[in-house]
Amino acid sequence: MAHSVFIDGQYGTTGLQIQQRLDAHPDVQLLSIDEDQRRDQNLRQQYLNEAEVVFLCLPDDAAREAVSLVTNPNTVIIDASSAHRVAPGWVYGVPELPGQREQLRSANRIANPGCYPTGMTLLTTPLVKAGLLPTDYPINVHAITGYSGGGKAMIADYQSKTGRAVGDAAARPKNLDLSHKHLPEMQRIPGFEFAPVFVPTVANVEQGMIVEVPLHERLLNGSAEQIHQCLASAYSGEAFVQLMPLNDESHLDDGGFMNPTACNDSNRVELFVFAKDGRIMLMARLDNLGKGASGAAVQNMNLRLGLDETTGLR
Repeated sequence: MAHSVFIDGQYGTTGLQIQQRLDAHPDVQLLSIDEDQRRDQNLRQQYLNEAEVVFLCLPDDAAREAVSLVTNPNTVIIDASSAHRVAPGWVYGVPELPGQREQLRSANRIANPGCYPTGMTLLTTPLVKAGLLPTDYPINVHAITGYSGGGKAMIADYQSKTGRAVGDAAARPKNLDLSHKHLPEMQRIPGFEFAPVFVPTVANVEQGMIVEVPLHERLLNGSAEQIHQCLASAYSGEAFVQLMPLNDESHLDDGGFMNPTACNDSNRVELFVFAKDGRIMLMARLDNLGKGASGAAVQNMNLRLGLDETTGLR
């Protein structure tokens, strides 16, 4: 029998992307509220408790409210907001991280990761666990992302600029108050003692993402080669995580540029390690709407339901 699934917030960016993946999923039946009925709270609460799996694609406060409406102890909630990513009783939804897959198989409360932390935690968590990257390391994280990650308001802002000069809003650093909402998971999940310095940049592309973590070898407990080998061991056999050879430039465009859109419309994450003269750059490339959001949510659902993790995902 098909598994019943409900998306609370199905008309937002993440909700629509999840629905697109589920439309072609052979093992689920989607419970859907017509757009003109989406304010019917009785129908919403009914579906929240009838569905085997509920995806929350809501702002943080609305996600917390939705959880409070679920009284069915068997309902599996996958929350795409940042409300529960470091909350007690919730399992962080990156199956490829050490120990996470087994926890996710039986979890009824799954916190889908943020797009930036997906790349950052995949790059750093195995290194911390192996003792190569000290927990008190002064971590910096740089990132560039498509504007779709900012929601409907940012999407409308960028798309309204079509036809203007290329330099108009081509790249804008964001969260210069240094208090990005992803900081708690970026500190907690790898196990750092301090939150990283993190200022992302929004580019004038709709989707796609590159996350960068620069390191100094003199502050580490190992070499660039050991770091690369650690990541290779951690992700060997993973369907969606691909580690490129050390200092591999074959995936760069002419002129040495890395294209942030190369993983778009897939659930793939590509990891890179570049090193020279004691300086190391870790990089992750992914689709901020795929493995960084909706694709990850469907992967977590598949895992929790005992299905092949790749079902419905490219």
